[in-house]
Amino acid sequence: MNCQGQSERPMIDNVVLRILFLGENPSWSKLSQAMLEAPDVPLHVHRAQSPADAFRALSTEDWDALAIDLHAWSFQGLISVQKIRSEYPTMPLIALAHPAVKDVEKRAVEAGASRCLKLDKLTAWGLHAAVISIAMERQTELQQQKGPEAQPESAKSTESQSPATKIEVISHALNNLLCVISAHADILSEQVVGPEPAVHSISEIKKAAKSAADLIHRLR
Repeated sequence: MNCQGQSERPMIDNVVLRILFLGENPSWSKLSQAMLEAPDVPLHVHRAQSPADAFRALSTEDWDALAIDLHAWSFQGLISVQKIRSEYPTMPLIALAHPAVKDVEKRAVEAGASRCLKLDKLTAWGLHAAVISIAMERQTELQQQKGPEAQPESAKSTESQSPATKIEVISHALNNLLCVISAHADILSEQVVGPEPAVHSISEIKKAAKSAADLIHRLR
């Protein structure tokens, strides 16, 4: 997704996603640590030094998502979310929040955030899966707006593709689906505080999605 020009690009597993971060040192340290713990995750994160710097970067470069620290002391995170959403209506906005702050996730979504991730459970793969999930939802919305008879270009050209190309397309689609499943499992795991069987079930879903993704990667 080219957020500068508001156009779309396919989200496939071998594309390095470019994430712009706006926030203070504690949240940046948490994000940097998450990246160090998962060196293989296809993410490139760049830090904006101020809201003005972030707007300049958004207007001059292509980004797949913007991660905003809701608790930065130097600017009001929720107001920044609202301003960016008003200027970039399709930009994936990931709000980073401390779980101890009451209703912060709800307020972030109401302000225009696409997702709200908890800083204490932030992982690079979780961030990657969240961006992929948002992109998939956006593609679904676009298809619904075009009507039931609209068909993706990739689907239209499948018949003329070679078997090897068809397998690659299917592989990418399956991997994206698994990313969406994993992202929603991460969201559920943060919210479910009920009986142990429920927590265990979510954990098994995440394990199954990861195993399937690993299998697809090995079969290529």
